[in-house]
Amino acid sequence: MYRTRKKANLSPQFSVLKFAVVDIETTGGFPSQHGITEIAIVLHDGDQIEGIYETLINPHQPIPPFIANMTGISNQMVAAAPSFDKVAANIFNLLENRVFVAHNVNFDYSFVHHHLQIAGYQLEVPKLCTIRLSRKAFPGYKKYGLGHLCRTLDIQIENRHRAGGDAKATAQILDLVIQNNGKTLISELIKRH
Repeated sequence: MYRTRKKANLSPQFSVLKFAVVDIETTGGFPSQHGITEIAIVLHDGDQIEGIYETLINPHQPIPPFIANMTGISNQMVAAAPSFDKVAANIFNLLENRVFVAHNVNFDYSFVHHHLQIAGYQLEVPKLCTIRLSRKAFPGYKKYGLGHLCRTLDIQIENRHRAGGDAKATAQILDLVIQNNGKTLISELIKRH
């Protein structure tokens, strides 16, 4: 049985939009086969950051060496971390009634949605992709990957390829778009999902 609440009533009026900027690290690329090893959620009220949630997660499967090398997250680090089902209620509560924002949002959303569903939570929130948003807000760049975009926009990423560092950098991109009169653009991209 799913624990769910009514869908968020998020109108196109930007003043009511609240954001949850999410980044995850995983053991692979497919939600049904791979686990989440780390999640970070930056809560943004449309004006400023309200809070940050970050935790390692025990995926109960080995982390491939190439992923461990890229992220710096080892099997030993996640061994004592909580399972996703132990933090699912908290994650669901942080995400509901907010726009789910991520750099390449479909990847992060698919994992979080899948693992919340397994834990008994049905997440149904609007999504906003900061890659698509950046292409519209900052046209003409050669690349829109997180690292390249942050270098171009002079955003410092601490702990690259870790959920907290990448989520905070993505939140800065969102904030930069908002500060540069991007509210209408954001509302239009949210409406399309």
